[in-house]
Amino acid sequence: MPILSREQAAELIEPFYNLFRWNRRDWEAGFAVLSDSWRSYYTNVDYRTREETRPYIAGLFELVPDIDVEILDLQVADDTIVVRTELSGTPAKDFMVPHSGRRFHIMTIDLHRVENGKIVELHHLEDWGTAIKQLTGAEK
Repeated sequence: MPILSREQAAELIEPFYNLFRWNRRDWEAGFAVLSDSWRSYYTNVDYRTREETRPYIAGLFELVPDIDVEILDLQVADDTIVVRTELSGTPAKDFMVPHSGRRFHIMTIDLHRVENGKIVELHHLEDWGTAIKQLTGAEK
């Protein structure tokens, strides 16, 4: 039995995803849903801490000022919220490839582990290979 309903899970994670929405960003609300020991895994072993994450996100916004995320699916399994999104944006300068003025839109998959009403861990995967194809015009 999940520890949260889908509605409770959506309410919990919404402020976090707003960090990646150029028109709804609220740093305080976004970080308030994260535990003090929160870890964001970008490989199976490497992660950013809560303190390391804000400068990382701020740097991403410098590169892609109109970055946006849309939640397409959300599932709850035990203590884990699984989210599938579309991440999109138009880089303002070189971003993985030389600047082209093109826009990207990619799938992301996130697994958020929850304890005591806070997100304690995130494992995430972004389809940057597709973004590179879109930004270079190589996508068919």
